[in-house]
Amino acid sequence: MKTQKRKRSFRCTDSVYSAVEEAAKQDGMSVNEWIVYAIRTQLKEGVAGGDPVDLDKVGELAKANSMDKLTAAIERSQRVFAETRKELGLD
Repeated sequence: MKTQKRKRSFRCTDSVYSAVEEAAKQDGMSVNEWIVYAIRTQLKEGVAGGDPVDLDKVGELAKANSMDKLTAAIERSQRVFAETRKELGLD
């Protein structure tokens, strides 16, 4: 199951954005790809002296959350189906 992606926005100075555009161009990436790569790299290494983030665990948590939501949706559907069968006299 693919992790859902959402459009995000951020603010930065024109000079910072120009530097990002140039770095992305040099690396043969889109600005979006470059920013995502840079974020992942910094998370793995730790930002500003902080502890690194295990991105595999973050991904596992996201998958678990998705599975919980899917399970809840299935359970709701089963209740609706059971109620409908009862109303129709099929049970």
